[in-house]
Amino acid sequence: MSLNKQMEKKLKIKNQLERKLVREGLTKRENNLLNKLISEAPIDYEGPERMEPGIERKITQKQTPYAEHPALPTGDRDFVELVSSKRFKDSVDKVRRYLGDTRMIQGPNPIMNLMGSIMNGMRRIMMIQMQHKDYLEELAVNLVVEELGIPEGSLQFDAQLVTGPMGAAEGMKTEPEDYDEEEIEQAFKEANEESDEHSEELEDFVDEFERFNLEKAKRRLINSLIQGAAFKGGHMYVLVGEKLNELDPELLNLYGVNQSLMEHLYWLYPDMEGMAGSGGGQMGQSEVDEETDPPTVKARAATFPLLVHELVKGVYEIFGTHGLPDDPRQAEMVLGAEDTLPGEIWDSRLGPVFWEKFNEAYPDKLYDDDKKHLQHYLFARFSRLNAQEFIKIAKLILSGDQRGKDFIARMVDEIVEELNQQEYEDALGYGDDEDDSDDMGGFGGLLGDLGIGFSGDDDDDDDDDDDTLV
Repeated sequence: MSLNKQMEKKLKIKNQLERKLVREGLTKRENNLLNKLISEAPIDYEGPERMEPGIERKITQKQTPYAEHPALPTGDRDFVELVSSKRFKDSVDKVRRYLGDTRMIQGPNPIMNLMGSIMNGMRRIMMIQMQHKDYLEELAVNLVVEELGIPEGSLQFDAQLVTGPMGAAEGMKTEPEDYDEEEIEQAFKEANEESDEHSEELEDFVDEFERFNLEKAKRRLINSLIQGAAFKGGHMYVLVGEKLNELDPELLNLYGVNQSLMEHLYWLYPDMEGMAGSGGGQMGQSEVDEETDPPTVKARAATFPLLVHELVKGVYEIFGTHGLPDDPRQAEMVLGAEDTLPGEIWDSRLGPVFWEKFNEAYPDKLYDDDKKHLQHYLFARFSRLNAQEFIKIAKLILSGDQRGKDFIARMVDEIVEELNQQEYEDALGYGDDEDDSDDMGGFGGLLGDLGIGFSGDDDDDDDDDDDTLV
């Protein structure tokens, strides 16, 4: 019997025993077997709460979009399993924090109770919000601008609280595009020909297929970081708690309960991708309008925390777009392969941990009020690293390796130095110089072409096994 089939059989027995435990209890022999199966489980459960079996199976059988991702650390434990364990535990802790216990999400089929509670909370939230709609929309934009340090005049925002169905998100595919060998060779051949002319300057020469795979891996991780930033943004509502209390003393608790239950839903709903693909359950969306000057982040959401979430997501999508290949066809193929609903669902599940690891590499000064804006320069510049270097540095950061932090610190120092050498508006790309390049993903040089001055000083092999814990 293969390892995957053995694991699947054990998981099935474990789930059957857990259901029987809830219904009628177990014999001593059955209880011992269940404890043994739990101790062998790849997901670290700390209580009776469990993921939906199909989601757990995808994690343990390496069927997630992160399976074999080159930037993930290697070690005794699979990194996706570690991250999933942490994220699931965090979601359980949030439910307990706002409800006092987790009985609602226990048992063999907690999905109905969970969905019912979410919808009941949504009805009360919308009743309150509609009385203060304009104020809350403006408050969401101001909160994002202040907390993210968005320079005045660099972006426009169109934020709306909505009550009706939103439908499926535009541009999101349910399955990745499948490109044949000829398409890949043709699209990435020119890049390799240019690289071949300067091959002595490269650490490695990669063929068209390797280059495509590296670009896809890079985009996958950028997407997860964007979702991680957005999920962190979804909890920024507590920073304006006093203002929300002035509107209605119920709001803060309603938001906390609803946010915690919706985040836990990602671990319980068996076909989240299918529901999102049909437009069902869509409670927030964002997009970026590139045609306006400056660009406009458009966000629609059912609740104030989700509106902030979508605004943050839109902002970071602008910076993350700088990580796409300059060649339009290559960029189109990378987006076609990676920007899918299943990918976004998994980014939502795991991205917050990746974002936490990335933030841990920041120098302390980036959290000062007058330095917040540097985080955007950093994210854009980090995204613009070539795919090989991006993967290398990302692996160091996710591993907690000091070299990753040192690299980020050097990058920040260079950004500060460059900004000190030019007028702030010129650095943002809104000066009078008509020769400013427009090669940053069609956004008019929003951050200015700061350049990438690092080509990987560390020649050490970074594939050493790590026992890094999340």
